[in-house]
Amino acid sequence: MTAAPLDYEEFLTIVAACTGVPLESLRTDDPTLTIDDLGVDSLGLINVLTEVENRYDIRLDAEGLTRFPEICALINEQLRPAPARTENSVVIDAPFDLLWDMTNDVANWPNLFSEYATAEILDQHGDTVRFRLALHPDDDGKVWSWVSERVMDRGNGTVRAHRVETGPFEFMDIHWAYVQIDAGVSMRWVQEFRMKPDAPLDDTGMTHRINANSKVQMALIKERVEAAARANAATAVAR
Repeated sequence: MTAAPLDYEEFLTIVAACTGVPLESLRTDDPTLTIDDLGVDSLGLINVLTEVENRYDIRLDAEGLTRFPEICALINEQLRPAPARTENSVVIDAPFDLLWDMTNDVANWPNLFSEYATAEILDQHGDTVRFRLALHPDDDGKVWSWVSERVMDRGNGTVRAHRVETGPFEFMDIHWAYVQIDAGVSMRWVQEFRMKPDAPLDDTGMTHRINANSKVQMALIKERVEAAARANAATAVAR
């Protein structure tokens, strides 16, 4: 269940009602005071957690938490909306190694994707690369740019990435998976994210935008990688 954040004062009101401890005694500016210090025993805490779980239809694991602000933060984490998620895939008729190399050559992405104007490698250690991408100017002439980090696992055919500079996102996590099948290689992109409250698009709007653009980019990548595969095959025959 998702709901508006639980205000700390409202949370203390629940604690007071469930434990019999006066509300005035629960209010404190001392961050070191524990739940026991405030006069709430383990049975009282169970009553509080049960009341919150029933009221908001959530489940709470408060093991190890000893202060009420920690409990309230846990509750609000459970009340937050689930991240937005997109999933798109394409089957590309090309050798696995060629597809892997072309789609993980970040420096060459402006020649593979239509959306990127530049791709600058900032740091690379082994299979981890940090880079800055810049889009082509939008209708207002603004150039959107951000830093991401990408970890490639060729053996398992997976890539995990995230935005370091999140821009309008609270976070953006990306997972790519490559699977060899009879028709070629299935490439799947999964993105999980949450937009900031002041972002120009909400989660739903960004979901639609990512889904639409992913289809465009995947079709373009399919075309370009398959063309490279045919060219490589023709060269091999000519030798």
